[in-house]
Amino acid sequence: MKSKKENLITILLYIVFMLGLLVVMSIVLIDIDTPNSLRFVIGFVIFLLLFGLFQMILIVINVKKLPGFDIKRRIFRFAGTFVFLMSVSYTSNYLFWPERLDNLDFGAPLGMALGITFYDLLFKKSEER
Repeated sequence: MKSKKENLITILLYIVFMLGLLVVMSIVLIDIDTPNSLRFVIGFVIFLLLFGLFQMILIVINVKKLPGFDIKRRIFRFAGTFVFLMSVSYTSNYLFWPERLDNLDFGAPLGMALGITFYDLLFKKSEER
């Protein structure tokens, strides 16, 4: 069960993420070219990498607490989602951009499949799973 302190830290991290994202989007869209804006964007990218690492660690910790049949079910769900998204990506490239068929992009389907499969492990308490 998550304590109030853990919930507060999680909410604070997501608030910092949203505010930083808004500031970086405004810096990029308005084309602000100052040394401080460049430092902020680089700092936000570092924050994004650490925030993603934090979320992956949370998912791994929560996966270890799951029973074996639930882990197998999630792995099969991940594989099916990845194959489906990869086939949609390949088909759309075949139909709309035939010149891109020589390079397959695994990044977006892999990330989306991982997100779809394990997203609930970030926020639900262990009793709710």
